[in-house]
Amino acid sequence: MISRAIGYFSYLRKLLGFRAAVIFCSYYLFYKTGIVKRKYYKIPVGPVSFYFTSLKQFAGLFMEIFFKEYYYLKKTNLSIEAIDCGANIGVSLLYIKLMAPNARVKCFEPNPAALAILKKNIQVNDWEKDVIVYPCALGKTKGQAEFFVDQDEPTSYGASLNKYLAAKRPLNSFPVDIVCLSDYIKGPIDFLKIDIEGAEFDVLEDLSEKNKMASISQIQLEYHHHPEFFPKPLSEMLEILEHAGFQTKVRVVKESHSVESKNSLSASMVYGWRDKR
Repeated sequence: MISRAIGYFSYLRKLLGFRAAVIFCSYYLFYKTGIVKRKYYKIPVGPVSFYFTSLKQFAGLFMEIFFKEYYYLKKTNLSIEAIDCGANIGVSLLYIKLMAPNARVKCFEPNPAALAILKKNIQVNDWEKDVIVYPCALGKTKGQAEFFVDQDEPTSYGASLNKYLAAKRPLNSFPVDIVCLSDYIKGPIDFLKIDIEGAEFDVLEDLSEKNKMASISQIQLEYHHHPEFFPKPLSEMLEILEHAGFQTKVRVVKESHSVESKNSLSASMVYGWRDKR
């Protein structure tokens, strides 16, 4: 237990620096003991100040993106074009801006609670000149739908257009606008990140049908499978990407506990890139 904690602290120090690692660990202790509750937490990440409201949600996202390295973007100072689908509070945007400080990014996030923190992080770091936020969900067709959010964790990154979490926790819902990503791609896209809790097939099918796949150099997305709510097989997603000319790789990040369980969710990171040879 102690050696594991020391290992986490050492890795945090490597990623964030000593001061930020101490701040993060202090917040974690406050969270576990319930001593202090804040409206906002703030942590320095390199040259960036990052705000969040839920330590649990921030820690989960930070662990996935920075510890487990779910995404990979080569460090560059070029003005690349990126799209962040499911931006949540901005941890994935933080990663993009640390790896590519001059990146121009379109962010899509329909959850008002997460959206408020996302906008705050964009403002305090002076990213407004090259980051645009769209308060919409993404789908295959335009319209409106109910959006489901964890009642106890309003900035939850498990929020979805589908209530697959209803069996595990109470959910709130509200109507959101749905737009088609294809309408926002007007030129080459260097990096497309998608984590939209089960709607990823709709986005890929929209891009395929509107002939937008050829504009994208690199796609990194989280594939979700649930026997009842998200039944489409991973092979179908890989077929869409490979048909569009992408090389693909899969990394399992969450395995279901039981093959036969109706409530089992599994997830994999799917990487698509183009062979430049």
